[in-house]
Amino acid sequence: MARYVMGLKYPKDITDICCQTPYCIYLYQNVDLGDTERANVILVGFFSETVGKSVIRFFDVTQCTAESVQTAFDCFVETLKKFDIPIHNLAAFYSEGGASADDDNFLSRLKEISPNVVNMGSLCHMVDCASKSGVAAMSTLVDELVLDIRNHFLSSSKTNQKLKELFVNVEPFDSARPASAQCLVLSEIIKKMLAAWPDLIKYFQSRTLKGDKIRVICERLESHKVRVTFLFLKHALEPLCAFSLKLQNQESLLPLLLKDLSGTLRAYAGRLLLPEATVKLLKSQDLKLLGKAENVLPHSELCVGPEAEKYLTEHEDDLGAADKAVFFKDAALFYSAVIMQMLQRLPLNDSSLRNISTLLNPACKLKITGKMVVDLASQLGVCSNSEETSQLNDEFLEYQLSESDTGASLSCLSMQQYWSNVLKSSFSGSGGQLSVFQRLMLTLLCLPHPALKAEIAFSKAVENGDASLIDDSLSRSEWEDTTDLDLTNGTEDSFQSAEEPSSPPRPKQNAETSSTDTENVIIQSNQKTAKSSSDVGDESFWDNSFKEEKKSKTAICSSTPRKAAKKSFPYTDGKGFRVGELVWGKVKGFSWWPGLVAGWPHKQAPASMRRVEWFGDGMYSEIYTEMLLPFAAFSECFSNTSYADLPAYKDAIFQSLKIAGERSGKTFPPCKKDEQQKLMVEWAFKGFQPGGAEGLKPPEITEPAVVIKEDPMEIPIQDYQPPVKKIKYYSKNKGAAEQDYTREQMVQEVLQKGKKLEDFCLSCGTVRIEIFHPLFEGSLCLKCKDNFCETLYRYDEDGYQSYCTVCCAGQEVILCGNSSCCRCYCIDCLEFLVGPGTFEKVKEVEPWHCYLCLPSKRYGLLKQRPNWSVKVQEFFVNTSAMEFEPHRVYPSIPADQRRPIKVLSLFDGIATGYLVLKDLGFKVDRYIASEICEDSIAVGLIKHEGKIEHVDDVRSITKKHIAEWGPFDLLIGGSPCNDLSIVNPARKGLFEGTGRLFFEYYRLLNILKPKEGDSRPFFWLFENVVAMGVRDKQDICRFLECNPVLIDAVKVSPAHRARNFWGNIPGMNRPLAISLNDKVELQACLEHGRIAKFKKVRTITTRPNSIKQGKQEMLPVVMNGKEDNLWCTELERIFGFPKHYTDVYNMGRGARQKVLGRSWSVPVIRHLFAPLKDYFACE
Repeated sequence: MARYVMGLKYPKDITDICCQTPYCIYLYQNVDLGDTERANVILVGFFSETVGKSVIRFFDVTQCTAESVQTAFDCFVETLKKFDIPIHNLAAFYSEGGASADDDNFLSRLKEISPNVVNMGSLCHMVDCASKSGVAAMSTLVDELVLDIRNHFLSSSKTNQKLKELFVNVEPFDSARPASAQCLVLSEIIKKMLAAWPDLIKYFQSRTLKGDKIRVICERLESHKVRVTFLFLKHALEPLCAFSLKLQNQESLLPLLLKDLSGTLRAYAGRLLLPEATVKLLKSQDLKLLGKAENVLPHSELCVGPEAEKYLTEHEDDLGAADKAVFFKDAALFYSAVIMQMLQRLPLNDSSLRNISTLLNPACKLKITGKMVVDLASQLGVCSNSEETSQLNDEFLEYQLSESDTGASLSCLSMQQYWSNVLKSSFSGSGGQLSVFQRLMLTLLCLPHPALKAEIAFSKAVENGDASLIDDSLSRSEWEDTTDLDLTNGTEDSFQSAEEPSSPPRPKQNAETSSTDTENVIIQSNQKTAKSSSDVGDESFWDNSFKEEKKSKTAICSSTPRKAAKKSFPYTDGKGFRVGELVWGKVKGFSWWPGLVAGWPHKQAPASMRRVEWFGDGMYSEIYTEMLLPFAAFSECFSNTSYADLPAYKDAIFQSLKIAGERSGKTFPPCKKDEQQKLMVEWAFKGFQPGGAEGLKPPEITEPAVVIKEDPMEIPIQDYQPPVKKIKYYSKNKGAAEQDYTREQMVQEVLQKGKKLEDFCLSCGTVRIEIFHPLFEGSLCLKCKDNFCETLYRYDEDGYQSYCTVCCAGQEVILCGNSSCCRCYCIDCLEFLVGPGTFEKVKEVEPWHCYLCLPSKRYGLLKQRPNWSVKVQEFFVNTSAMEFEPHRVYPSIPADQRRPIKVLSLFDGIATGYLVLKDLGFKVDRYIASEICEDSIAVGLIKHEGKIEHVDDVRSITKKHIAEWGPFDLLIGGSPCNDLSIVNPARKGLFEGTGRLFFEYYRLLNILKPKEGDSRPFFWLFENVVAMGVRDKQDICRFLECNPVLIDAVKVSPAHRARNFWGNIPGMNRPLAISLNDKVELQACLEHGRIAKFKKVRTITTRPNSIKQGKQEMLPVVMNGKEDNLWCTELERIFGFPKHYTDVYNMGRGARQKVLGRSWSVPVIRHLFAPLKDYFACE
């Protein structure tokens, strides 16, 4: 039997494996073997590529000794040596201890001989230690009060039996430890005490004559400060309890646990610290940040929980100023102590935890960058030199851009089976050794469950005694649990679906279990969307190149198909939002979405959560009440952008307003759906009159009396988001509370009370500002900032902005009459910011020039920034909300040492890059261009006399090609924008369709970058549209590790053409200057005898309609007294190309406009390339 348990080839097989692959040591001390015998049991764990799962094997058994830590550690090391187990392959260590000083000393000695070993056992007791530290830091004696009351009921026979059961039947309660060191127990006791608080006071008041101890208990229970502290603790312990329950689940997958661990830490950091301090703490783990008052949120914004806030408000007069100050100080001390304990016990830093969870998730392989993988490998000791770092970069990029793992294959494989296939199929090192990427993944896959109980570990070891008996133990549902992982790198960026859904992604509803663990479902999209007629460029040739790919796309989102619930239960937690109520719900990354509160499918509804059915698709979500708003907040939540772009959102608005109308008794005249919907929206914006918010309430129904037990410990842990300013408790003696404002109230505050306009969001009036408004004096909140980024450069077919220049919203707008201006202003902005009646007045002015065209002065509250053109660029540089290390700086090359430049141009178009390099006088040694449009290739070949080497599809360029063609000095390119531009409502985003071609640029950029120690200058430039989704832009920034520079060609040419440029060319952010040869007005581009009607024209695209200008869609040229279109030669001059540049192969006007519409502006590229003259040889 022993032979079977240890394995048929023991110990040679274990020794051989540990010599070749990373492994984990499990140490269970003082294990009861029966017959009063005890021993220390050592196991070894590793990931087996052969069988596709993690394996645990018995390793050795040693005697228990009462000797010193050093002796125990020496015995452990001798055991490894006895079996020739190499210490350098020890990746992780697990011990059920971790809570004592001896355990810490043992680990510190282990770190001395293996510095990069990951200690997962420290998480076993993290929750209880954090709870104990947090409670101990507070002035209120919580432990003492709980223990005194419990002891009283246990020792007294004549007690209230109902109250006695609150404390006696709490399991498992260890009387040898304080309640605060038992987080789940403490949380349950606190909830029970709060529910019975009046009864407890009444009981102990009746017994005050029984002794001093009773009197002390009674005084504490009567104290408002003590009670509000217990209310705070009920709220403050919830994330710890939620993580503890998941930790105790032995079937939980490691990626989910690591994500939840990071989420718990972020939740506490966000409750205590300012957003900037939170980011610094998570990055640096510097505990000193917790002790600095300037990093902590003010008392008014400290998160103490809704029940505590309500109690403070209701008992404001009873609580003295001193008690209130102590309470808020205690709350801050609790959070600080909890965060400190968690940071000290983290096995790795926060970003590494999240990156591990993302890297292990195959569905998220495009969500993590090579730099993050290298940083993770360095922390784990996998990369020890620059050669290994470079090798890992190459191997990870090969895996990241491989196409082998289709959605179909992922759906039927467990996570471990998937990685077994990946690691077996490729990435083998030389000489039979592991490659760097293999070693990294095997290290991660051998990490142990953070709370693996001894009996379960022994059971697995027995099963694995003979490796031939091993079978797969992971179910399909466990695999799907890993697909909800997201990625942030010290910022708040969570995983978005590959194909942007038409409605928010939502947590899965599990109708069969009370677990709140989210489980992702792969939704097969069978809907076909027609290609948008909006201006995104003619990219049909790229679409055709994808025909060989699967037509059905998969979107990973936390949603589940609608199911008919057999039974549902009402909510009795007093948080509002009852069954049947119309609400707005907020899911991260999406606009506020209308929904209907549904009954909870189980009896145990988590506190502060609601089940919401979303209009538009009929799916459900479980969502916090804090992320819900009443439907009456229509004007605040309604999104013009989503309403214009997303058909599902428009349907959702119609459905919700239809129900609202039925409840309010509002009738609308019979007409077409669009007209009726317009009437509905107008009615909603006017406040749902005459019934108002009351008229929206659901009809009263008789609900069954169901007792619902609150279980806040089942609340899923949320990712950290910077806390917004909320209206919390304020003392009446301290003046008015900080509150939110409408724009009408904002105007009154500025004009009548002298407040600064910069302290308000110019678009909505809130004081929760995020950044300056780039065009006018004032600021923008986070929501309006994101909206502004996406819509400022969005234009309708008439050439004017789609939305108001001030607020990037607005139902009714007036257009600027300046022929060269394309801006518009909504009625609300004019009425509120300029003055009542302004809209009607300017309608009578013809032509009316807008507030950016008029002389710079104040019009009411509206005043343009004197440097607004510079501020716009600064604004867009900051919109990714990320900070990056500066690019490597290359010193200028002496003139006599400069050599000709070698260029690789991806998505080359009509060779704008080559044309500019030759215009600037560069000696071009080699210019290799990847392009698949035949017309564009023809232009480059003919106009540059065959000096450009054209290659095929960018996806066919390999590392071998680069080695043959290179080394290159400059990489340029701009991937197709049709699946990125928000103008296209059917866009698929960065990770699908043509958007995915960005990763081909990223792949080749990583191949081309010089290795460490190579001083050869290397430059790169990537371009794409400004009007893309904020999340897509952030992802591009994250991969390219820099923020873009926004450049609009209108400053150096007659046409608008705003584009984002990422790169490392020196001076990219310097001001755009006009050169002597630049034609900046349309007249300068026209042929003889033709007259320009405008100085500047709108952005010229591939669509013929883009030539038309202004409200009346006039053609921009007059010839012989008649309007005329722009000629092809004139279009070429507008873009900066020589005359007849595109006149090849008898190409027609439409084809010539298409190749020009996809090209770059020559003066802009000349501006960007000019600094390269300090590095490369010129004529």
